[in-house]
Amino acid sequence: MQVTGFDDRLGTGYVLSTGAHADENVPGSRTVTHGGVTVRATEGLAIMLEDALAFRPTTRMGWGGPEVPLTLDDATVLAWLRQDVGGVVSVTGEPAAQS
Repeated sequence: MQVTGFDDRLGTGYVLSTGAHADENVPGSRTVTHGGVTVRATEGLAIMLEDALAFRPTTRMGWGGPEVPLTLDDATVLAWLRQDVGGVVSVTGEPAAQS
């Protein structure tokens, strides 16, 4: 999965890549590993993600849903981007909806 977005608070764009995309060494990005899963993110987003994993390791999967543990699986990290970070512009390879 590859997500692009814009964080209004920092005034910067971001990219988060998972799966095979996370293996590509893209200038201005670095990897974040948690629970045996690695993602690649632009520097500012990587810092926010590491902070969230260390100090606020939950997210909501939807607007009215309960909080769930923050992990780096595609569905959960995408929910974190949408619910906690905001600014998601495009998603390529979005995970299937949970039923």
